[in-house]
Amino acid sequence: MAKAQNAKAKKKGGNANRRNVWLLVLTTVLVLGSIFMFTPPQDKINQGLDIQGGLSVVLSAKSTDGDAVTSEDMEKSRAIIEQRVNALGASEAVVQLQGSDQILVQIPGLSDTETALSTIGKTGKLEFARLDSFTDEDVKTKIENGQYGANSTITDDFGNKLPSGKTEHLTVEEGTYTPLITGSNITKVDIGRASETGTDYSVNVSLDSEGTKAFADATKDLASTKGKIVIILDGEVQSAPAVQSEITGGQVSITGGYDKEAASSMETVLESGSLPVSFEYAQSQVVGPTLGQDALTSGVLVAAIGLALVMLYLLVFYQGLGLITAAAMAVFAVLYLGILALLSHFGLFSLSMAGIAGVVLTIGMAADSSILTLERFREEIRMGRSVRAASVTGVRHGILTSIDADLVTMVSALTLFFLASASVKGFGLTLALGIICDIVMMLLFKAPIIRLLAPKCIDKHPGFWGVKDCKEAAPYFQGEKPASSRHDVHGRFIKLDINLLGYRKVFLSIAAVAIVLVVALVGVRGVNFGIEFVGGTSVTFHQGGNDATTEQVRSAFADAGEPDAVVQTTDSDGQAGFLVRTTDTSAESAAAAANKVADQFGWDTESFEVTTIGPDWGTSVIQSSCIAFFVSLLLIIAYISVRFRDPKMGVSAVIALLHDLVIVLGVYVLVGREVTPNTIAALLTILGYSLYDTVVVFHRINENMKGDSPKCTFATMANHSVNEVLVRSLNTSITSLIPVAAMLIFGGETLRDFALAMTVGLVCGCYSSYAIATPIYVMWKTREPQFAKLQKKYGTEIQRWFLNRLPQAAAVTAAAAAGAAADAVADGAGQDAPAAVPAASQGQQAASKPAKAQNRSKKKRKKVQG
Repeated sequence: MAKAQNAKAKKKGGNANRRNVWLLVLTTVLVLGSIFMFTPPQDKINQGLDIQGGLSVVLSAKSTDGDAVTSEDMEKSRAIIEQRVNALGASEAVVQLQGSDQILVQIPGLSDTETALSTIGKTGKLEFARLDSFTDEDVKTKIENGQYGANSTITDDFGNKLPSGKTEHLTVEEGTYTPLITGSNITKVDIGRASETGTDYSVNVSLDSEGTKAFADATKDLASTKGKIVIILDGEVQSAPAVQSEITGGQVSITGGYDKEAASSMETVLESGSLPVSFEYAQSQVVGPTLGQDALTSGVLVAAIGLALVMLYLLVFYQGLGLITAAAMAVFAVLYLGILALLSHFGLFSLSMAGIAGVVLTIGMAADSSILTLERFREEIRMGRSVRAASVTGVRHGILTSIDADLVTMVSALTLFFLASASVKGFGLTLALGIICDIVMMLLFKAPIIRLLAPKCIDKHPGFWGVKDCKEAAPYFQGEKPASSRHDVHGRFIKLDINLLGYRKVFLSIAAVAIVLVVALVGVRGVNFGIEFVGGTSVTFHQGGNDATTEQVRSAFADAGEPDAVVQTTDSDGQAGFLVRTTDTSAESAAAAANKVADQFGWDTESFEVTTIGPDWGTSVIQSSCIAFFVSLLLIIAYISVRFRDPKMGVSAVIALLHDLVIVLGVYVLVGREVTPNTIAALLTILGYSLYDTVVVFHRINENMKGDSPKCTFATMANHSVNEVLVRSLNTSITSLIPVAAMLIFGGETLRDFALAMTVGLVCGCYSSYAIATPIYVMWKTREPQFAKLQKKYGTEIQRWFLNRLPQAAAVTAAAAAGAAADAVADGAGQDAPAAVPAASQGQQAASKPAKAQNRSKKKRKKVQG
């Protein structure tokens, strides 16, 4: 019989080993395939515009007749704008619909951004109208007197008016004139000299038969009186030539003092046709390619530093098991790059600076999952299981806990991707992809490698693999060896519970005071919102800090037409520069002003970036962010409630989360840092990331509640659950914080936006899991009838478990015990700490177990170990 059982066990073990080997073979194939996919990474992974450099604009459609903008209008507009972009000679440009009323245009490597901005979004509505059809007498008089194309001026600091070099055209309202010919009658457009001796250019158009006849009839009628035909483009009078004779050939020249660039721009607009709706620049960003590559280098450096520090920490703390974790993180990194390269191949992914921040954060997440698995593996050995049995049950429980925490983060990542504004979509996508790679790595590599090494390598060399302390502590945890205090048992784990929940009222009071202080601080100082929320232009010069003063830069912007510019000095990657903010929401004039200032100081045109935000952009960003925020909260509550079958857990977790977000906002107000869309992205990421520790704690509480009814209160059991996962939670928080701190110290300005919020959020998240979420849940849960009875029976005092067992005093209720029982509680507390159990007490506790229960326990242990 024994031989048959051994044979059956060997056969089962052999099948498990074969399965683990095949999983590792599959991992090897995926790793080799991923290496092939992403090598070399700079060619195989698409780079976003903020890394390549170039122009990015978001155009918002505005209906001209009051009706809603239709999908047909948007698609026609997209096609026309794409024609215009292609006419600029841009390669690899992106023109795509975004939402229901926006078009995103990205042109990598573009140098002449001024011309592009003046061309892309222009409606291109060309009209010819007889002057005598105008109903506005004031406009009619100005056109008659030639006052429709005056040179614009700017006023300097001394009140002097100086020419700006631009022409201001007279604006006319639609409906105040009768169109004679429109852009739909144009068949051909070219440019030429306005005159043989002049330097100005003209735009020459050829009309179709209908337009030729209408133009011929009008000129025949006006020739005798030398009447004028007014040429209007996008509501502005371009010219108003007097008719000298009848024009029958359908050839018309448009003049207006254009230079070659302006004439070419108009040619492009007219050739592509007029847009069915008008557009305004909701957002515009100009990035020099050198800046983008510097940012990429900074991001790669941060990722490398973060990965190296995390691996070093794991190797020091977990010794040989840290080698497995380092290999797992290498597998994770390779699979991650492979997925990014695969998506890039099909044009579904471009790496942005926000995406790099997502990559850095996933490094910490991959380390988190490894720590959860290793700690549970070590804990199972400590509880008396064999190394082989612990490699099965411990790894399984650790992976399940990690998947629960990962899925909560996935909720936030997907919410960011689908609901947040375009600038943070890449962040949400890379975060979600990292979570997927993390889960795949755990199932295909981490679990099989531990299970294969456990029976022989780890079991025979526990000192090298970092489980010797757990094996030596097992007899103490099983009651087979007596311990008078926690100092008798050595190892990197908690022997005597820390009474964290005993201070729950203090923790909650501190949280309440902190929230009140933040609200007061916000009321006094206000929140420093970036231009993305209030509209305007931000120009960042990454050179010149040693060549000019802030006053000189301010004066240069005043000369360029921006007298109210706010100038600050900056320091990016050790190079001094300037940050200039203006209220100008015109993408064209903002780019022109930045170029003039750069020319004045002799700065490279690739050394600055210009971001222009329209007045309505901030509203849309706030709206999408709020939607993403509330959807994330609802989904998180729903997931935790369903997963742990207790809505109280979900609500408690969200209350702690709101505390974290408020504190992060308070830090931003305190240090005066701008709140940007990147900050919003980081705050939304905290939704999932700061919940990681909370989910780990709740997972253990839920697991302990499923066992036999404990001889203690719910608060005591919850406090013990917190202590069981405290070491792994601290380690996961540290490994998450390492890459984020590297991003804060070594990253560029964009990465620091994420890093500051994430650093504060991670610290708050670790704290709030134990000081807010768990206390609220325990106080709420204790009021349930079944747990209220336990509290009435055992008292309100939290019992501290020693070596994973309740002390003898915990078996005596505070209500039923009289003075003698109270003395027994004091005597059983031990000399080293209140809940330490003396050897005699432990022996009594073990002896008090019913014989059947002890026999069942031994049989079960033998079965698992065998």
